[in-house]
Amino acid sequence: MKVLLVSHFYPPEPNSAAQKMSDLAQHLAASGHQATVITGFPNYPDGLLHKGYRRTLYQRQQINGVSVIRTFLLTAPRGRMFGPRMKNYVSFMLTSMYGAIGAGRHDLVYVYSPPLFLGVSGYVVSRLFRVPLVLDVNDLWPKAPIQLGILKNPALIRIAQTLERFVYAKTHHIFFYSHGMRQDVVGRGVPKAKTEIHPLWVDTDIFRPVPEEQGAEVRRNYGMGDRLVVMYTGNLGLPQGLDTAIECARILKERGESQVLFVFVGGGADRERLIRLSQSYGLDNVTFVPPQPVSAMPAFMSAADVLLLHLDKAPFRMGTIPGKLLTYMSSGRPVLVGVEGEAADLVRQTACGVAVEPQNPEAMAQGITNLADAELRRHMGEAGRQAAVTRFDRRKLLAEVESRLEEIVAKRDRRATPGKSR
Repeated sequence: MKVLLVSHFYPPEPNSAAQKMSDLAQHLAASGHQATVITGFPNYPDGLLHKGYRRTLYQRQQINGVSVIRTFLLTAPRGRMFGPRMKNYVSFMLTSMYGAIGAGRHDLVYVYSPPLFLGVSGYVVSRLFRVPLVLDVNDLWPKAPIQLGILKNPALIRIAQTLERFVYAKTHHIFFYSHGMRQDVVGRGVPKAKTEIHPLWVDTDIFRPVPEEQGAEVRRNYGMGDRLVVMYTGNLGLPQGLDTAIECARILKERGESQVLFVFVGGGADRERLIRLSQSYGLDNVTFVPPQPVSAMPAFMSAADVLLLHLDKAPFRMGTIPGKLLTYMSSGRPVLVGVEGEAADLVRQTACGVAVEPQNPEAMAQGITNLADAELRRHMGEAGRQAAVTRFDRRKLLAEVESRLEEIVAKRDRRATPGKSR
C-alpha cells in the first residue's frame, strides 16, 4: 500500500500534529508500506525556520524510512494575528499540491486537519489520481477560531463555513478521535456513515513510571524538597489558561498552605507573562523550569505528586482530549484537570484523578486538597497507567488505523476491477 500523508506540521516541529503524523508514517513504513509525507519547512512554534533549513520551493528527505517532501510556505509569528496565519495556511495549501503531484500516484491520500485548507489540497490530489481521501479531524475548524474571537469578520466566517462544508462533502472518510467532535459534525448534516472514531494514542514505552531515584534526583536538582508538587509540562500558551493555576497558588499561599509547590516545565507564548504574574504576587510556591527534551520527561513526571492539565472554557473544546492527558496517565501519576467535556469524562471513568471546573482557582485548590492523601494518589496513578496501556497504547491503535486504511484501499481496488480476486 502506498499512502500519501499531507500535514502542515512534521518533526522536528514539537507539537501534537507533527508527532501524530510521524508516528503514523513511520508505523506504515516499518510495516512494509510506502509512506510519503507532504509538509512545510519547520517553523513551529515561533514562526522562524528551524536551524539547518532554508526556504526553497521543494526539498526531499528520507527520515526513518519515510519519504518527506517539504514545499514552500510563508511563515508567520505565532499569536492571534489572523492575516499572517492565513497566508501561512493558504500558501502551503497551494504548494502542497505540487509537492503531492510530484510524489506520484499513491493508493490513498491522508490529510491532517487543522488547518482545514489542506482538505482542498487532498481533494484535488485524490481526484487527480482517483484514490480515496481520508480527513483526520483533530479540531473543529472554523468553530474554534470563531469562538476564540480570532475570526470575527462576517464575510470571512461565511467563507470559512463554506470551505468546511465543501471539504466534508468531498472527503470519502472522516476520522475523529472523540465522539463529541464526530457528533458535532454529523449534527450539521455530514452522513454518519462516512465518519468513524480512531482514538488518540500514547507511547506507553517512553511515558511510563521510572525508578523513584530518577524522580528524587529531579526534585533535588530543582529544589522541590518534600513538598506536594503539582506539575504542568509542555506548552505554556494562551489556550492553556495557566493564570488560573497562578491564582490558585496565590490562594493557597494566603491560606498558609505552604506544602504545595507548583512547577511549570516548558516554554511558550504565555511563559513570560505567567512569570511576571507570579512575581507580582510574590509567590514562593511557584517554580518555572525551562523546556526539557522528551527523553527527560518521564523523570520529571515521576518527580511530581500530581500532574496538572488546564484549558480555558470554550464550547468547541467539549470534545477535546489533549494528548497531554494520555501522556500523564501513561506516566502513572494522578492528574488534576481543569477541563470540561470528554476529557473530564475520561478522568472520571478511569478514576485516574480529579476533574474540576476550568478557570476556577478555588475549585483547583479544592482539587489539590482532595489529592492530599498519598495512598489515593498511588491508586489513581496505577489506574491511569492501566487505562493507557489497555486503551491507548500506540502500537495497538496504529495497527488498527493501518488495517482500516488497507480495507479502504482494497474496497477501492475491488470497485476499480470488478471480478478480480484478491
